[in-house]
Amino acid sequence: MKIWKTIFLGILFAATLNAQNRIVPLLNLQIKGLMGGTENGKFLDAKTTVRKLSAQNKYRIFEPGKVNVAEMIFAKPSNSMDVCQHFYGITEADFSKTENLKGIAVGANAAWKILPRLPKKIDLTRAEYKKAVSAALRAKGIITKTIKLTQAFRIDLEGDGTEEVLITATNYAGGVSSSAKKNEYSFVLMRKIIGGEARNFVVSGDFITKKVDFGAPMEYEISSIADLNGDGKMELVVYAQYYEGGSVEVFEMKAGKLSSVKTLNVGCGV
Repeated sequence: MKIWKTIFLGILFAATLNAQNRIVPLLNLQIKGLMGGTENGKFLDAKTTVRKLSAQNKYRIFEPGKVNVAEMIFAKPSNSMDVCQHFYGITEADFSKTENLKGIAVGANAAWKILPRLPKKIDLTRAEYKKAVSAALRAKGIITKTIKLTQAFRIDLEGDGTEEVLITATNYAGGVSSSAKKNEYSFVLMRKIIGGEARNFVVSGDFITKKVDFGAPMEYEISSIADLNGDGKMELVVYAQYYEGGSVEVFEMKAGKLSSVKTLNVGCGV
């Protein structure tokens, strides 16, 4: 009887371990929390993911434009705050590990290539991209000669042989605060070739068309460009911060456009 019990427990343990190994957790190192996970190519929200994780999990770290920066072991994220009920943050013990890191951490059990194509950095002074940013600002009602590109990458998101350009542009004279001046801005832009012509699409952003004395202007940044579910297409992870918190939004390519993956979108602030 004891032998059969031992065998049964062994099978149960193996099945549990295999179930956990199918879950690939996804952390964002800028918001320092769990975005969610991937199971058999399907995205799972943070609450569902955290229930299926082991006490400790191994991750591979990816920063924008870089290959596998490092490997680390993090404890299971937890929700221990009175605010942000749906946010699962990394533990205090792991917090210091990520202090100087940006980007994402992907469960090391991912069986696919996280970077099937490597984003290439673009010179931020290139006139054609400054012109594209200026045109996007005018379309949002902002007229300014101050065009500040903060990030720019060239990458084939869909794997169709045609590269897209992803740009972030930010101009807050006083940095991220509760106030902002008219014609200040921060946003992410995708530039895509359609029918042989370059077209610009605003992905996410804040456009200040009148002075803000007290509010929550956001500063946007590309946190990662990676294949998060193994389908060969690359998702765009955008981190946005304001003076008392931040959020992460994930976008995937659908029918030639970037669409929000609401399952993976998380945030915390007061």
